Amino acid sequence: MPEGGDDDDLFGQVLCVEDASIQQGREDGVRDGMVAGIAEGRELGVQKGYEIGQEVGFYAGCIRTWRALQAKEPDLVTDRMERGLAALEEMIRDFPLYDPQNESLHDNLERLRGRFKVVASGFGCLQDYYPKEAAQASWSF
Repeated sequence: MPEGGDDDDLFGQVLCVEDASIQQGREDGVRDGMVAGIAEGRELGVQKGYEIGQEVGFYAGCIRTWRALQAKEPDLVTDRMERGLAALEEMIRDFPLYDPQNESLHDNLERLRGRFKVVASGFGCLQDYYPKEAAQASWSF
């Protein structure tokens, strides 16, 4: 009696259908997973890029405000604070905002946060960045 792989054997062909279905399902799953993974990765990248851009923009806006205050009240900014502001401006100017694949992006962001805290404490300001959405989510009445 021939084994399940013979073309003339009706029952052999039936047994191979299950294996073929499993293989086809696996191929479909891998293909669909790749498509879904790319879409999810793009969505997450856009979201994280927006968050980083928003934070760096916040720091840049603070610098502009402090520079405007300095123009009106030159004695407000000490030499030490001036050096900190200049270093913070340079860090923002050199920040790899348009190079998302730069491996040092997150390290640069951590250094930027640290420098901002130092400069903000010199001005007696809030020393942390809190996005508006996070602050509103924590409110409860």
